[in-house]
Amino acid sequence: MATRPNDTSPAQTARALVRPEIARIEGYVPGEQPRGDGFIKLNTNENPYPPSERVRKAIVEACDRLVLYPDPTAREVREIAARLYDLDADGVVVGNGSDELLSILVRAVVGPGEGVAYPVPTYSLYDTLVALHDARSVRVPFPTDFSLPEELERADARLFFICNPNAPSGTVVPIERIDALALARPDAVIVVDEAYADFADRNALALVRRRPNVVVLRTLSKAYSLAGLRVGLALASAELAYELHKVRDSYNVSRLAQAGALAALEDQAAMRRHAERVRTTRARLTKELERLGFQVLPSQANFILARRPGEDLSGVAGALRERKILVRHFREVPDSLRITVGTDAEIDALLAGLRDS
Repeated sequence: MATRPNDTSPAQTARALVRPEIARIEGYVPGEQPRGDGFIKLNTNENPYPPSERVRKAIVEACDRLVLYPDPTAREVREIAARLYDLDADGVVVGNGSDELLSILVRAVVGPGEGVAYPVPTYSLYDTLVALHDARSVRVPFPTDFSLPEELERADARLFFICNPNAPSGTVVPIERIDALALARPDAVIVVDEAYADFADRNALALVRRRPNVVVLRTLSKAYSLAGLRVGLALASAELAYELHKVRDSYNVSRLAQAGALAALEDQAAMRRHAERVRTTRARLTKELERLGFQVLPSQANFILARRPGEDLSGVAGALRERKILVRHFREVPDSLRITVGTDAEIDALLAGLRDS
């Protein structure tokens, strides 16, 4: 039957039923998670090595208590994190990955139309979260060396996101510059998103102890090899954490995730071994890519950004995918590929593919 001119499509009907700011955005698009075997995944910054052997045992034991709700505040995870980072356990908020914690921060701090500032290019989820909460993005371009832009301090914003090490560049800004920003903007919350801090030389934990407006985020998805469990940590003053708990879902982290997180945090030696392996392979990957004519930014993360200025590398990414090797190509930095540091064998396959592409 022919569609009448005044009929609307299902998509148009759905958009009319949701908030206008939701209908307008595309939504965050994560890296490809392929179906089937045989892929080398160097596109989503997962750790190529398994988690601590203690994690599996802890999760199996937790299965016996699945009829019960989990601890609503993940008390044991908060306590061990506090011991590891020399903080007050009341200042630790556990989330369903650090992504949920980012959402909690936007919901708690920013009202409709208020600003959220961050240097770009960076983690693209920030854009989506700001739009979802009807706030306003203040996107301040990074200079070519990815140092912290001076104009960021003057941004009209209630909340600042500093991804450090930054994604997709892997670069870091000095902790002193972040401290200066926090000192200059006591009217705003400064969030240091340290998803990759365990692969870096420095971190911003000391700022949490002396700046009441600083929040540091950590995740167990990267160095702890627990991307599938979804556990993140927000580290803040006890007073600010109390406010964040008000907008956190009651049972936001499952019993299995809490058990696995606790076991992983208790086995720091396993995490450090894997992080050191990644750092060693990262150095080799950087040298080999430079031999192939790429410019590689100095990375402190478990990935690198390989560039050929002026050349769109989407075709290279496509050619690698045909060989079942996945890397990340972003429209915002078309002359670059973001490459996760995999095992040495995976990196050998990647380099062979690049030589042939």
